[in-house]
Amino acid sequence: MIKGIIPKRFSWTAFVSTQILIDCETLYNIVYHRYPLHRGLHSFLGATLAGAGTAAILSATVMVFRNAKVRKPWLKSELSTTAIWIGGIAGGASHPLLDGIMHKDVRPFMPWSELNPLLGAIDPGILHLGCVAAGLVGAGLVLMRAYRKETPV
Repeated sequence: MIKGIIPKRFSWTAFVSTQILIDCETLYNIVYHRYPLHRGLHSFLGATLAGAGTAAILSATVMVFRNAKVRKPWLKSELSTTAIWIGGIAGGASHPLLDGIMHKDVRPFMPWSELNPLLGAIDPGILHLGCVAAGLVGAGLVLMRAYRKETPV
């Protein structure tokens, strides 16, 4: 939904890349039968650092290709350094919040606390519906903006 609200200042690519990076920790722990599945990258500190790392890598990659001609407006916003950093940090900060509500082994305030005060704060069904609704609203806003720019006035 953030991309729909502030499209030029939010990189969906950085947001999703951060989410994937953080969940690679869980996948690794599943494959190697390690518990808890959600560890350091699922804390606010670890996830925000993962978002910053993702943003740094994506920003450096964009710098390598900075002279390339980008003709699509939506791609320009994805390649903006500001948008990349906002997307990466938002992706990191939101991940332990949402997973902390759903998974009992998430410790969002690690290393300062082993507790998960977020667990069960919202019914999982309502959380899922809220995420789907936010995604649909965001997609609608993105499509509406794209339609307005392509339609002759």
